[in-house]
Amino acid sequence: MDDIKKIGDISQGVAQPSKTTKKSGVSFEDAIKDALNEVSTIQNEAEKAIENFSKGEVKDIHTVVVAMEKADVSLQTLLQVRNKLLTAYEEIMRMQV
Repeated sequence: MDDIKKIGDISQGVAQPSKTTKKSGVSFEDAIKDALNEVSTIQNEAEKAIENFSKGEVKDIHTVVVAMEKADVSLQTLLQVRNKLLTAYEEIMRMQV
């Protein structure tokens, strides 16, 4: 019986991390904000490339098309991540407690 108490005492100390420890890594919120900012930047670059092409400042249409495709792919990726997050949220909400 004493052995069980000793194991219980050890596991209680390990299971509860101290509240003063700092989290390492990036939070989920920060990761989402960074992704949104990156997609926004890519979209702005594509708009600027289109604007520069229409003004005649850029003669090469390939750079404009590449910028537009990059913006499209990044937006489609962001939408798919959003869809996966919504699906996960709906699945969690359906769980019975």
